[in-house]
Amino acid sequence: MSVASRPDQGDPDRRYTFPKSHRLKRQRLIRALFDRDRDDVDTVAVGCVRLLFRIVGREAIGDDVPIQVGFAPGHRVKSGVERNRVRRLLREVYRVHQHTLVDPFVCTSRTLTMMILFRGDPERSDVCIEEDLPSALERAAAHLEPVVDSKW
Repeated sequence: MSVASRPDQGDPDRRYTFPKSHRLKRQRLIRALFDRDRDDVDTVAVGCVRLLFRIVGREAIGDDVPIQVGFAPGHRVKSGVERNRVRRLLREVYRVHQHTLVDPFVCTSRTLTMMILFRGDPERSDVCIEEDLPSALERAAAHLEPVVDSKW
């Protein structure tokens, strides 16, 4: 992706940062995303990326943020160097395309908690993540649109 075609270069009023308050770190919130017995957890898979997400109240988060996100490179990525590289790639592509999911939750009293999982070949991670993560974020936003509009 060239710098001229990146979405973060187009709108000077948008902030394309990923502050620490937007990082999903609480173990009970992460565990809830992976609990298969819960019916309030949704998933979207596109190519090498899988998103697990759930809407919770801001009082459960302990911070006034619209979204909290965690990143996991998966078990196929063996070495620590590769794991960190995949995690950095996931974070960067998410940072550039985050407004797809952040914007609907800014004006609500709810927070979206989400884990982004990499499930692809570590050799092709850079190409795969750049292609699949934006599509997965758009699909998740489309899936969440009726939920955000009707319930909250």
